[in-house]
Amino acid sequence: MLVIREKLLANTGTEVDGMRVITGIAKGRKLETVKGLKTRPTSDRVKESLFAILGEKVTQGRFLDLYAGSGAVGIEALSRGAPAAIFIDNSRAAVQVIRRNLERVGLAELAEVHLVDVERAVSILAKRKLDFACIFLDPPYLSGKVVETLTAIDGYQLAGAETLVIAEHGRREELPALIGNLRLCRVQIYGDTALSFFIRQDSTDCQKA
Repeated sequence: MLVIREKLLANTGTEVDGMRVITGIAKGRKLETVKGLKTRPTSDRVKESLFAILGEKVTQGRFLDLYAGSGAVGIEALSRGAPAAIFIDNSRAAVQVIRRNLERVGLAELAEVHLVDVERAVSILAKRKLDFACIFLDPPYLSGKVVETLTAIDGYQLAGAETLVIAEHGRREELPALIGNLRLCRVQIYGDTALSFFIRQDSTDCQKA
């Protein structure tokens, strides 16, 4: 397993007012954030590093954004060429912001936005037998939701042989090397933030920067 530490600012949410689409067809468009809730947007620095790692992978299929918040990560994926994205959040305010942001950047036709608990969403999406190139999850830090959600993704077999699952979490929240059939293959650390990359045990598709 590859572990990389980079000297970037921690994901504290201090860049909220400057949140934007980094590159692609919606480059430079500013995004609205969810106000009045304990949301913690993925910083531009972490987001830029994530997509540098994903590279062309993001263009190879649907992108699933769980605990989507403002939708910034999924919107970045669409801007960079993802053919479609699905956004899941259980906050009505967040879902409204995601829809407004998609309209703002002109990508609403490529997206589905659902107001639903993540575990229920995983079950529903699995029944639809959808394929995903990437599944991204960013639950509240130290909430226990990362392992819970990865367990659901594995249990409902939502991740295919070519799916890359990425969890954003606090650096001090160590994740198991194996969760069911999902294997931890890479960890990137940025200050207090970590990105952990999982693949199925029968896959070798762990992105290398």
